[in-house]
Amino acid sequence: MKIQSFKFSNNKENWHIEEVKFEDLNLLVGGSGVGKTRILKALELICDVAIGRNRNLDDLEWSINFSHLGQNYRWELKSSSIKNEEIFINLNESEQTEIVYEKLVRYDDDDSELEILLRNDSDSKFNNEKLPKLKRTESAITLLSEEDLIIPVRKAFERLIFNFQLPQELILTLSIDSSSATHLSNKINIDNVKEYFAREPPVLKALRLQEFFPLIFNEIKESYIDIFPDVKDVKVSSERDSDGDLMLFFEIQENGVEEWIPQQQISSGMFRTLIFLVQVISAPKESVILIDEFENSLGINCMAELTDFILDKSPNVQFILTSHHPYIINNIPWKTWQIVSKSGNKVKVRKASDIPALDTASSLDKFTQLINLLDSEEFSA
Repeated sequence: MKIQSFKFSNNKENWHIEEVKFEDLNLLVGGSGVGKTRILKALELICDVAIGRNRNLDDLEWSINFSHLGQNYRWELKSSSIKNEEIFINLNESEQTEIVYEKLVRYDDDDSELEILLRNDSDSKFNNEKLPKLKRTESAITLLSEEDLIIPVRKAFERLIFNFQLPQELILTLSIDSSSATHLSNKINIDNVKEYFAREPPVLKALRLQEFFPLIFNEIKESYIDIFPDVKDVKVSSERDSDGDLMLFFEIQENGVEEWIPQQQISSGMFRTLIFLVQVISAPKESVILIDEFENSLGINCMAELTDFILDKSPNVQFILTSHHPYIINNIPWKTWQIVSKSGNKVKVRKASDIPALDTASSLDKFTQLINLLDSEEFSA
């Protein structure tokens, strides 16, 4: 999947994200409180709705353009508070919302438009055929997820991978049945495994790579050791708890030290770096990786190496990142910056390449130029 553009409105809370256009690599920069995190959370909500996760859709509206496996799509949706309380009397208050309009369009090679689905207050159509009344608290993408025209759309949204700020003390526990990998017997090629585990916890992804694809796991390990030369080895370990369930956790071994360091004792920056490498290297083709405040918990040694890693991987994986850190901003090409500002209840994003003040031949640090620009009243107006 590649997100080309989107716009989003929360009409209940009266805030709006004006249309944002994305490239392969996107670094959202701007002052605190202007809406950088809000952009990522809006995309996460859209993704959750597409894959059927329960979210409150009270008075929202969006349009998102994206591509997947050579096809271009546009998905529009509008929701409101439920008006027919008699029908929905058994729903919790947080669930009492309904979808009042939804449209999914595919654009073919000749730019012709195929309307895959359309529903409004009066009727619903799929591939130009009228449908029975659909459940109005769920997206038609979820309700029709087994249809051939919808399957690639759902798979596209399953390739959105969000934030890596996982609790380091959290140990993943699997039941006896789910800890077995025998269900992978008909999926045992790397592309299928990456897709199958795309939205699974990183430690489980790493375990499957360690078990079935040691060359890919070694890529993670070698990248990690390049960043932290004192590290000798990395592995996913497991133990059985009192119920017989499997507990999974990372361990690292340092040069000259025989004992392995368990996950809870790894430094926060080293742990977050390991999670980052697992997520990116195990990501399926055409994934989108979204990270808020990329610099969190990272030391300067991590930042340099991981910034280079992102630049190397961005032709194959779309990145949408936020950052305040001068090192990261200065070392990611300025033409990938997306400058976020807010005026009243509207969040606006402008490409750095469209801002003449940043496109100069001066050797002046562009980060300084950016700060001066953000502080100007003209820019925030």
